[in-house]
Amino acid sequence: MSTPVLDYRFAPDGERSRLLDRKSHAMLADSLEHIQARAGQVFEVPGQLSSLIAHIRSGHRFSPVCFGLYYQLALALMDDRLDDARAIAARMSQVSPARVSLQLIALGELADEDVKLYQTLMDTDPQMSFAMLTPTLAMTSVFRERYQAAFGLMQTAMPTLAHEISGLIREICMVSGDSDACYQFDGGSSYMLWGGLFLNIASPETDIQLIEHLAHEAAHSLLFGYSLDEALVLNEDTELFDSPLRVDPRPMDGIYHATFVSARMHWAMSQLLAFASLSDAERDHAEEAKRADIENFKAGYEVVARHGSLTATGRAVMDEAHGYMREFL
Repeated sequence: MSTPVLDYRFAPDGERSRLLDRKSHAMLADSLEHIQARAGQVFEVPGQLSSLIAHIRSGHRFSPVCFGLYYQLALALMDDRLDDARAIAARMSQVSPARVSLQLIALGELADEDVKLYQTLMDTDPQMSFAMLTPTLAMTSVFRERYQAAFGLMQTAMPTLAHEISGLIREICMVSGDSDACYQFDGGSSYMLWGGLFLNIASPETDIQLIEHLAHEAAHSLLFGYSLDEALVLNEDTELFDSPLRVDPRPMDGIYHATFVSARMHWAMSQLLAFASLSDAERDHAEEAKRADIENFKAGYEVVARHGSLTATGRAVMDEAHGYMREFL
């Protein structure tokens, strides 16, 4: 039985994030059991898959690799690519439980096949393709120090967000982009890679900017968790609308995400200004970021309110975000 979400209150909540993580794992186990029962009729499913399911049921947590392989397995079966399905199932059966704590890892530290998996499942928009590359050792060394400082500041100024991130995210993966590419990847996450958060470590130049990036991507991950039972929006992906954060028209789901994320980023900057000791330059940046977040939320909310076909979950979540932002609009 899946674990219910307690509520959709706007403020970060570490316990809620842990509930969502347990729920996502439980649903993965349910799906694997279904695949095991059905796929066993057409090819021999590795016995270790039962062990994987048992590990999940007993409370072990797994890396984004496990979830990514599951989606690839499901797609292979739907497309009747049985040889691919066999290979993916065999690989999945070898996945070990993840570390309990949140870990910071460079893309190049992963096995080559896991790097390819991450690159494939993150770069899924043919209209906005990007490169997600391995950063240099020098870059990762500098970023690790910045991350420790920024996350420490977050734990002091906004501990609830730090706890939420620790509950939702299993891996923060350090990547770099292609400087010659038309579109630069700053950071991202994917529902197919539950527990993964990807950051271009060349993008945030200060601790404050890194906190913005973390708040941004964690908000997307939270929305993925809210979508486990039902979608947030019912609009078709072919319906395109003006987006507050992109120059090109986007589907409603993307605009919904951007709108909620803008509110969360405003909250994060407000917490910093209220509870952290900041330099004048840091304070100016946080104030400027708040103003931009307000404008982005206003633009996005107008589109969602006018054109969005929201589910009950989607409405509840957006109402909470709007309730928080109302006094600033």
